[in-house]
Amino acid sequence: MKIDEFEIFMKKHNKKIFNYLLKILRNREDAEDILQASFVAFYKKSDSILPDARVSYLYKTAYNKALNLIKNRKRDYQVIDEQKLEYQLENQIIPNKSSTYKKKIVNENMNKLNHREFSAINMKFFEKMSYKQIAYALDTTTSAVDSLLIRAKNKLKIMMANINSGNTLFD
Repeated sequence: MKIDEFEIFMKKHNKKIFNYLLKILRNREDAEDILQASFVAFYKKSDSILPDARVSYLYKTAYNKALNLIKNRKRDYQVIDEQKLEYQLENQIIPNKSSTYKKKIVNENMNKLNHREFSAINMKFFEKMSYKQIAYALDTTTSAVDSLLIRAKNKLKIMMANINSGNTLFD
């Protein structure tokens, strides 16, 4: 595709693709970034795309790039959440108490979790294992490990909040 032909194509579809991305991403800056990346990727492949398939190819490219951004963000938030929980487990369980006492309280509450929840929390935060390693150890999938960790962390939040007179520790 020649550059002038690409510019015409881009002007014709720019607004539609942008609005499409905006609905998916719900953020103007992200939609603009993904729009630009989509057109760049489209241009690089444009010579191998049949003219009748160009619009659908552009939509598919935009959709895939938007989903990748969402997945990466979710992964980033998970890392932040895990770091926050680890810090709170180590430092904020019970204010102004010794670390021995804090560890005792954490262990007591960890023991109240079911076997799989206990194992997942222990492997992730204390053994520093990856989701893939935990999934292998528990004979499940990484997405199941994700769900298991979310449930276990929520249970711990509730248990720890009860210790601190109703203050939610992990929020």
